[in-house]
Amino acid sequence: MYVNEQLTLQSREFAGKEISIMETTKEERKEHVDEGLLWHFFNLYCMALSDSDFDPRESEVLYQIGLQYGIDKSVINDIIVTSGLRPVQPHTLEEKVRYLYDLSKMAWADGIIEGSERDLLQKTVIRFGFEESNANAIVDYMLGSVKEGKSIEQVLTEIKV
Repeated sequence: MYVNEQLTLQSREFAGKEISIMETTKEERKEHVDEGLLWHFFNLYCMALSDSDFDPRESEVLYQIGLQYGIDKSVINDIIVTSGLRPVQPHTLEEKVRYLYDLSKMAWADGIIEGSERDLLQKTVIRFGFEESNANAIVDYMLGSVKEGKSIEQVLTEIKV
């Protein structure tokens, strides 16, 4: 199951009043999601496509991550179909680590790390402002952490964010 069906029955607060998600449009749900987070999900989708094979397991991981961030399935679908997003950089070290962790999780979703996925991770590390000379080590650490089953909280603790 890609998204917990109960999500559609939950209530959310929009514009100071609590309303059912079913009473909102996709556009209303999308406008209440941070633009940086929307861009992050677009990056996750690009990671899934980087090996030219959008595996169903990658789709499942994408929707699971969305649920963790409280993003509605229809918003994720919209990101995939019509992104129209411009790049937004994460500002804090914690955001950068969380995004790299999620990208690593997406890379591992099909059980294989392709060269293109590794390349995208390295480019993202550098784009996030890390030293290019450290990019390989950061990618190795993030991919290794996900492979070992470490939680994002464990990773943040280990690097003392």
